[in-house]
Amino acid sequence: MLLTAALHVVSHGIAVLYCVMTPGEPHRPLMLAAYSCGMASGAVGIWAARTVTTKAAGYRVSFTILLVTIAMAALGAYCDGGAASPAALGFVTTTVFVATYTPHLRLMMALEALLLASYLAVAALGQPPRPGHVFLYMAGMLVLISVCGAQTRKLARQRSQLRALAALDPLTGALNRRGLADFTQHLFRRCGRAGPAMLCLDLDDFKSVNDRLGHAAGDELLKQTVAATREVLRPEDAVARVGGDEFVVVLSDADEATVRTVAARIEAAVRRHTGVSIGAATAPHDGDTLETLLHVADQRLYRVKQRRRGGDRPLDGHGLLSTDTVGA
Repeated sequence: MLLTAALHVVSHGIAVLYCVMTPGEPHRPLMLAAYSCGMASGAVGIWAARTVTTKAAGYRVSFTILLVTIAMAALGAYCDGGAASPAALGFVTTTVFVATYTPHLRLMMALEALLLASYLAVAALGQPPRPGHVFLYMAGMLVLISVCGAQTRKLARQRSQLRALAALDPLTGALNRRGLADFTQHLFRRCGRAGPAMLCLDLDDFKSVNDRLGHAAGDELLKQTVAATREVLRPEDAVARVGGDEFVVVLSDADEATVRTVAARIEAAVRRHTGVSIGAATAPHDGDTLETLLHVADQRLYRVKQRRRGGDRPLDGHGLLSTDTVGA
């Protein structure tokens, strides 16, 4: 938004300089007033970019500035002689800007259609240009729209892929620590709803798998663990790998009974491949931040592993440690 506003100030400032350099041409006072309004709208946009706090409000301000720019470009070109005026270059620069910085394809096409229609209106109402001038101008703008729009969307796809890669564990496809933080960010802002809940999973004797069978077998076991866990989760839940054989399952909304049930299902699914220990924590009873829930769940996981190593395993009906698994 700040870039949009700054570019509008610069472009209208150049148009003001053009009017100052050609004082003897007609309609200069009107053009100066129009371009000064364009600069003022850009200045307001710069101020709004530093104060607006929501994306929706930012889009509204940017859209308003763009409409002002289109109107000023049309008025300036019309007053300066029509479609063949040097001031008509304002349509070209705005066309490039819209194709490059409008994120949504349909909105971009609508704005570009408005720009082209505005230029055709100037061509029809202003002084007649030389034969073929409007055709070449329109063709040039369409080429710019196609090239800039295609390149922008290619870069947007690449950025989206990079963001996805930055949030995923490359081996298992589960979320990594960054992806876990991003996924849970909005879950703690909801009021009056259960959860979220965190399940910390740790594979039993994973080091021995690597030592006996090799790292390839260990990697395959990690991938099987993630796949088995996903089989019993809902679409709104997620699994993350936060360490070598350490995983976190996020249940977006679940009470303690649901957590116990899901934990039992995960344990049954993963134990087809290897042993697993689970500790859990539920918001808001055990904490109201990701760090707090992970700390509580990890402590309960540690107690589960300690009991199993000592042979003290009070199990519930699902084969889980009756108290420490969900931290009752």
